[in-house]
Amino acid sequence: MRKDWEIEEKYRLFCRENLPLARWTLRELTLIPGETGYEKARRAYCLNWMEAQGIRGGYCDETGNVIWEYQPEKQQKVLYTAHLDTVFSREETLEIKEDGQIWRCPGITDNTVNVVLLLLSAKYLNETTPELPCGLILAADVGEEGLGNLKGVRALTDSYEKNLCGMIAFDLYRDKMYPECIGSVRYQIRVKTKGGHSFLDFGNRNAIAELSGLVTELYQMVPEKGSQTTYNVGVIEGGTSVNTIAQEASMLFEFRSDSYQSLENCEKRLEQILNSRKSEEVLYECEVVGKRPCAREVDPIQMSRMTKCCRETLKAAVGTAPVPQKASTDCNVPLSRHIPAVCVGFCRGGGAHTKEEWLDSSSLETGMEAAIALVCRIPFYCEETEILFRDGITDPEEKEQIRRLLQLCDQDFVPPLSGRNSTSQTDWSTVDDTVDGISEYLENICCQHVVLWKEKGVIQSFMTWRDHFNCEYLTEYPDCCYLTTLCINPAFRGQGISERMYELAEKDIEEKYPGSEITLRTWSTNQAQDHILPRIGYRLIRRLVNDRGPGIDTVYYVKEKEILQ
Repeated sequence: MRKDWEIEEKYRLFCRENLPLARWTLRELTLIPGETGYEKARRAYCLNWMEAQGIRGGYCDETGNVIWEYQPEKQQKVLYTAHLDTVFSREETLEIKEDGQIWRCPGITDNTVNVVLLLLSAKYLNETTPELPCGLILAADVGEEGLGNLKGVRALTDSYEKNLCGMIAFDLYRDKMYPECIGSVRYQIRVKTKGGHSFLDFGNRNAIAELSGLVTELYQMVPEKGSQTTYNVGVIEGGTSVNTIAQEASMLFEFRSDSYQSLENCEKRLEQILNSRKSEEVLYECEVVGKRPCAREVDPIQMSRMTKCCRETLKAAVGTAPVPQKASTDCNVPLSRHIPAVCVGFCRGGGAHTKEEWLDSSSLETGMEAAIALVCRIPFYCEETEILFRDGITDPEEKEQIRRLLQLCDQDFVPPLSGRNSTSQTDWSTVDDTVDGISEYLENICCQHVVLWKEKGVIQSFMTWRDHFNCEYLTEYPDCCYLTTLCINPAFRGQGISERMYELAEKDIEEKYPGSEITLRTWSTNQAQDHILPRIGYRLIRRLVNDRGPGIDTVYYVKEKEILQ
């Protein structure tokens, strides 16, 4: 895994040489209207721009997305999007006003500058042809804003879903990134009544009053705990005159949530409320006018890696790391289909969705560096991980890989593995740093149950466990399953692999010894495990003070049957 996050000189050189082109492209594209649903002129510009730069094979799909593929022969693919549309109407006056390095114009940063960076990334790939482990799909997509309902990215995900191993959306600014999404459901709700004259027909049901009652009832809803769920009435219309009992009224209403289940529960609650209010005198019509899905379960390791790559690349390029937050972006769709996705911006700006929207044009060069670096780096973080379960290690190559990993991590253990004689050793006075205990320790764990974590065919982490384990310090848990060793290559730490290995080992144990208690031990200065174990349901049951030296206790944990269930 990459540890040096500095921006490569080849990226910097390309960006310096192409900065005038990037600035000119930004000026031209910003002045082309991009109202959602009317992106045709911008599509044509992007296709012509690619042709002019010698980028062949770009095309427009049936939905209106502009697409160019790099290494299309590769089976696994990473999708990069930047949405063409803006929130401003076609009639909006578009003029770039410059105040030094600050350029002001509606839509310039949300999302025109990011489309430009996507185009420049395609130019870099086309001219330098780097060898990457995945194919790339670069798409200037449509329908991201408002009631566009993520039309473009839905079509892209439908087309490539079986081959997608990751997705990055270029959107918004460099100070934030969005590895989590907010889903939403938007409705137009109409109320119809008989109405009448305000004096002569007084007492007849009034559609506006009925709609107001509905709003009041909806605003009594209490969002579920454990999720960030909101609701809002954004527009209300209805009525004819001051002396008319309104026959019809309508509103635009939405739910938003970071929880798929909470959003579904809100939909059900709305349906119940509408059904309870219907009568012969009052008709309610409810139409879904927009739906943006929440994330479902996504591989946490892949998400962690992609998020880290985005964060560290931006930090290396612009000097500060983006802050992770939640938002509704193109990433909603892939995340709802279990595909890792992160939304990230590259330039300094502000005022999104206002006529005062602005861009610091001096941030364009470093933003381009970060975008190109990310396009070339992310594919290396999207390769599949191989998980294997073994009841003992017999393969010589796997055994040798485990040996090398033990040697690499030897000094991370207290006491070091090289001075031990087994995984269940309790007498630390026999530890001898002058002998190589790795071989004896290796033979010991190769006779146990093993969970292997492989990257590109090489073991980078493993966890071992024993069945029918009995120990003098665990007399209340006879015949338990005992986790003996967790070892992770230092280059792969900080990605959530530890928790995932516990989960995999517990799954293996539950399948082979259903209902068994799981025990383990570690040392008190092992801060990483001390932080993880209580969070994933392990309870401290015994502490042997100074057992491994002054200030270093041996600590035993258990995950009991009822916790497992």
